[in-house]
Amino acid sequence: MNDYFGNDEYWKENIHKNLEEDIWIDEYKDYFNGSGLCLDLGCGIGQFTKRLMEYGYDVISSDISDIALNKVKEFNKKIVKADMRKPLQFDDEKFDLVFANLSIHYFSDEETRNLLKEIKRILKDGGLLIGSVNGIQGLQNIKDTAEVLDHHFYLNKGKYIRLFDKKDLKEYLNSFDIIKIEERETIRFNYKKNYIIFIAKKDGK
Repeated sequence: MNDYFGNDEYWKENIHKNLEEDIWIDEYKDYFNGSGLCLDLGCGIGQFTKRLMEYGYDVISSDISDIALNKVKEFNKKIVKADMRKPLQFDDEKFDLVFANLSIHYFSDEETRNLLKEIKRILKDGGLLIGSVNGIQGLQNIKDTAEVLDHHFYLNKGKYIRLFDKKDLKEYLNSFDIIKIEERETIRFNYKKNYIIFIAKKDGK
């Protein structure tokens, strides 16, 4: 099986496409205090890294893609290559904010749960996890080509993808204090995309 992200297939295909900027976090700016250390987890080419830096955060940008990280290096020298299927290479309670936009929905149930445990580990008590995941409505776009592997988990054209509804997301975030879960819609690479934003806090338990 081709390692789609490990072999950088996504950005080989999309790096020269027009990536519409849906900077949805501006609508939730009251939840970002703009201070402290932030991890942009799965940062891609860094459109959210830029905004988080503008908010005032000291941002570490992390992704599995060398192509994407080379773009990010143009404006943020603090980059870390990371495979989210493995333990995160950061100390306990290091970050005030972990931000993950459309980046944690590619994994099996076990990998997703382990990743969220790792995120909680590296967050300070009271730190925030803010991000978004693909909504279950996206199944309409892949239903004719996707192989069902597990509940809301699919293999489509060589790429693993997990789709979420609100119930799924609440269950995965059950070790955090959930502040907000909200469905949204955008355009990405000229296609409609449904996604769910989430804001959750590490409660220190």
